[in-house]
Amino acid sequence: MKKLIVILMISLFSCNGTKTDKKETKNQKVDAIINTDSIEPKTSDISTNFKSSIRPNQKLSLDKVYIDTVQFMSFNNDSDYRLFFARKKKEKVSLIYDLISDNKFDFIRGDEIEIKWKMDSIWIAGDGETLDFSEWLIRAEKIKEGEVSQFRKNYGKPIKYINHHESYSESYLDHLNKLVEYYIANSKQELVKAHINNPDKAEFIYSIDERKENEKTYTILGVSSNFESHTSIIQWLYYDLDKGILYEYDLANDKLIEFD
Repeated sequence: MKKLIVILMISLFSCNGTKTDKKETKNQKVDAIINTDSIEPKTSDISTNFKSSIRPNQKLSLDKVYIDTVQFMSFNNDSDYRLFFARKKKEKVSLIYDLISDNKFDFIRGDEIEIKWKMDSIWIAGDGETLDFSEWLIRAEKIKEGEVSQFRKNYGKPIKYINHHESYSESYLDHLNKLVEYYIANSKQELVKAHINNPDKAEFIYSIDERKENEKTYTILGVSSNFESHTSIIQWLYYDLDKGILYEYDLANDKLIEFD
């Protein structure tokens, strides 16, 4: 009987010891996650391993400041990080930015911008945050106005529109207005150019609607000219909101052509 009691006590202590070891192991893992120093790679190990579409053929260093010239496209403040979208040659690029009090972002699509930027850390939300690295915008300065800026100066008035889809928000309507501006300012059509040069005699107007084709929903923009009380359609534009792509509708060939 005594032997049995001794055996039971030894078994009990062994089990308690095992539980303690498991708890300590779990705590060690938690500490490793909380202590970012234990999961961040050493700078010496990664300083030449970064790549960016801003400089696609170059190895980049952590925290080093780079200077480049890009064409501004848009902002996006709806994600976890604020994003600055631009075009470097034909490549679309994005950088994370903070609201910097001494750096006013009054850019219009197509403006030529000089940017100072660096590679720095970010945390990707999900099932436990994940450490990653991305392009961070330090400073941006306009060095040349684009076609849209010139169009606004020459045209000198807002573009009127007729909205046939009442559920669109004010922010989306403003986004569509900027797309139409961008199209008109960069269009190669002679009729469009003639109206830009004679704003007192002609004006632009566009309609807004929605259409589903081949299981895909598009926002349809009908850009028209109003000349001496006569309105005529210039171009139908299709906008794919999911991909952020604007298309011209080629009536003769019944196809969409990306307008870039």
